[in-house]
Amino acid sequence: MDNEVYKYAPIIMMDKKEPFGIKKIGFAEYTENGCKSTSFNRVFDLENYPGAVKVLEYVYYLDYDIQHLYDLEHIWVYLDDKGVIVGAEGSFHGRLLNAYRPWKRETDGAADFTCAEICDGTHVVMFSQPGKHAMVASKGLMYIYSELFAACDRLAGIHGLDAPDRYLEDIHISEEDNQRIASFIKDNYSFEPSMEFTKCEIPEQAYVELDELHGMIPQFLKAELDRLGIVYG
Repeated sequence: MDNEVYKYAPIIMMDKKEPFGIKKIGFAEYTENGCKSTSFNRVFDLENYPGAVKVLEYVYYLDYDIQHLYDLEHIWVYLDDKGVIVGAEGSFHGRLLNAYRPWKRETDGAADFTCAEICDGTHVVMFSQPGKHAMVASKGLMYIYSELFAACDRLAGIHGLDAPDRYLEDIHISEEDNQRIASFIKDNYSFEPSMEFTKCEIPEQAYVELDELHGMIPQFLKAELDRLGIVYG
């Protein structure tokens, strides 16, 4: 793995009561304006960030979102030709939110929730929404999600197994088993977010090429279904 991967790896802050850990992180680099992500429904527009010549894509796999089996989240870091961060974004429930605006740091006195801290000049500091793991520049942004607390308790597990078709080619389960997954999540992982955040320690071996991660995910899902005693053939 190229040293650039670790040099710019975002710092992830997770709730102190977060029940799930990051399992693997896929990495990809894009240098052409207008190219498409291979893991998220988006086209990169480098012109949104003045001076940007490339974008580094960090893709976070977790076995669970508090509402379903399977979770994949994203952070994008934009660099100029000198290796300076000129922009960043995080995935937010199927969409993306701006996370860094170095040329617009001045505000009218209100907190600038879209300008993440940069640690040591190369690490964007991002906050992971409790249970759901949307990646945002500040914990204050999480409150725009109306089910911030309900998702972790009353609405925990409601989607059962919820993964894209590309990972489910030979995984087929019944609706009854899907309800078993939903009950398992609710019974074992429901929690009340503390909204106090600590740094997530991520070892270097967690990082893999994004194409490799795509190949791993079906095996991760099968392993978890095996653990739950669910037949998926």
